[in-house]
Amino acid sequence: MFSAARLRSPALARQFSMSTARRSARPVSLLTPKELHDLVQQEDGAPVVLDASWHMPAAKRLPFQEYRKKRIEGAAFWDVDQIASTSDVGVPHNMPSVAQFEDACSRLGIERDSHVVVYDTVGVFSSPRTAFTFKASGKRGQGELTEVRSGCAQHFGHDKVSVLDGGLPRWQADGLPLDTTSPTNPNPHAVAEDGSALRALYGPIFSELLYAHKPKVESYFIADIEERFSDYKVAGVEAVRKEDLRQWEDMNRIINESDKEREVIIDARAAGRFHGTEPEPREGLSSGHMPHSLSLPFQSVLTPESSTTPPYRTMLSPDELEKVFEGVMGREMWHEVKSGKRGIVSTCGSGMTASILWLALQRAGVIDNAAIYDESWTGYASRPESVIEKS
Repeated sequence: MFSAARLRSPALARQFSMSTARRSARPVSLLTPKELHDLVQQEDGAPVVLDASWHMPAAKRLPFQEYRKKRIEGAAFWDVDQIASTSDVGVPHNMPSVAQFEDACSRLGIERDSHVVVYDTVGVFSSPRTAFTFKASGKRGQGELTEVRSGCAQHFGHDKVSVLDGGLPRWQADGLPLDTTSPTNPNPHAVAEDGSALRALYGPIFSELLYAHKPKVESYFIADIEERFSDYKVAGVEAVRKEDLRQWEDMNRIINESDKEREVIIDARAAGRFHGTEPEPREGLSSGHMPHSLSLPFQSVLTPESSTTPPYRTMLSPDELEKVFEGVMGREMWHEVKSGKRGIVSTCGSGMTASILWLALQRAGVIDNAAIYDESWTGYASRPESVIEKS
């Protein structure tokens, strides 16, 4: 039974309290389908499940429409393009403002103490980006956070965040139930005697309302749903954590620092794009890489594709990830990163697959000194003053 406690859970608040003085050091965890299935059966403290699917434009897939046709029961949809900002040079799905984030969380029934579990329909692809959004600091400009409330810089810093390892394809391959009912035409009379069936509609109807659709249900049912909205507020912090996000000014500074001071830059794009031998998917954008950056295609931190239909990948084990990172950086540099002596920044095309590397770093034990270059290569290469290397 899908529990209504996924919307509000005082018990979870007691179990997973967080300090407002700084971001929690709790890393993003990976869940197997069985682990998530067991969690959503709980009467108290069941998680909020989010489908955060996104696809490259060339795939010609519509993630929200796919969500409406097939999803984990009760899951809501997190639109990474809509709950987002656009960078100064037009890069989409950058970090949302505090106001955007609070509004989306409130309208999806997410509380500060909710356990948020994110999945996507590829396996491990876009879900890490949403996990990063929930954990990371707010948008910065010129090296400082721009969102301020009561004199305190803001960060999202959600405490309990997990990613479904293998996503919806693995859930489906494991034979776990899927909700294929239409969220646009529920019949509250048909489910009134079965509270669990009614509660399973919350996530889909929240999503329909958030993304400007009008579900064909009676007004009293919509009113009941709206009463279940939360009042999500981002916690204030006393000191701005600069480890989470990088902007162009930061990257320009990093590439001009000395070798001993410089943060490591790892690039999740395909090797051909990194070396400048293959074009970027965005017309007119140069391929190549930032000075001193290292190539680490995101597939390097994932298992080979499964033999199932559809196929999926999962994250490598911590020991396997350590070997991957050490192989790219060398033992000395990796140990500096692992020990926190040196920062590390992940980048990609537009900040999406960089989050896969960020999640892999979390799994390998790098928690507080890993960042993402938000606009990534598209933003960097769009600026004529940026130095581009090809090799």
